[in-house]
Amino acid sequence: MKFIVFSAFCLAVAAAMPYEIIEDEDGQQYYAVPISREKRQTKWNVNQSGVGISHTANIFDNNKHRLDGTASAAKNFNSHGLKPDQIGGRLDYNHKPSGAGAFVGADRTRGFGTDLNVGAKYNIHQSKNVGVDVTGQYGRHFGGPGGTGKPNYGVFLNAVARF
Repeated sequence: MKFIVFSAFCLAVAAAMPYEIIEDEDGQQYYAVPISREKRQTKWNVNQSGVGISHTANIFDNNKHRLDGTASAAKNFNSHGLKPDQIGGRLDYNHKPSGAGAFVGADRTRGFGTDLNVGAKYNIHQSKNVGVDVTGQYGRHFGGPGGTGKPNYGVFLNAVARF
């Protein structure tokens, strides 16, 4: 089921990409796919308890929309085997003209379950000196020794004024 959802997401992103059809002198048609170099960032962390790595990259970016993704994994030194003890991922979407955005993320710790978090932000008003937005978040823990936890959620109104 996860593979089907992931495949559908990848297909939707590919379908949303702006393709241009060009034709050469012989009448052969080609898809012109825009290519741009985006900043990607890989971070390593090693300490007395273990090692961790995370990689963040831009997946899609145009004048109106931006999608970034992060994947992470960690291995504790005191555990056995080669599998990572923690794995996770996050997608961040930003609608550039409005400043609105959303995210979805999940982190799985072997033997302790999975944490799922989603959230969204919508700008109500934005000017030179005042900004007002509403945000909503939802989080829940699934599985592990304590079982599935109760949902943790909230809606917040944020205001910023510069004098």
